[in-house]
Amino acid sequence: MFETKKELAPLGGAFTSTGLAQMGAGMQRQTGREVERVQGQAIVAEVKEQGRAFLTNSVLQSVGALTALEQHLIQVAPLGEARYKHIVDSFTMGAAQAISRW
Repeated sequence: MFETKKELAPLGGAFTSTGLAQMGAGMQRQTGREVERVQGQAIVAEVKEQGRAFLTNSVLQSVGALTALEQHLIQVAPLGEARYKHIVDSFTMGAAQAISRW
């Protein structure tokens, strides 16, 4: 008369074997494909973040080196100060935009 409700309950980040066993073969396959899709998306997201971190690290090092060079050139040839600052600022803004678009 009353049907037992079959639920898949998460347990420690995974599904219980009892819950999976209660599923039909088709549902198990469908669930497996969906889990694989979600895992794949998570891996891609992680790789993108690692790429953004690598790019950011590289840009920070470049900006630091360019800033040191800018400071040196201002001491050596002070008349070029505005140009040095503009060049380094332009690079910095372009690099920041590239990181934002990543």
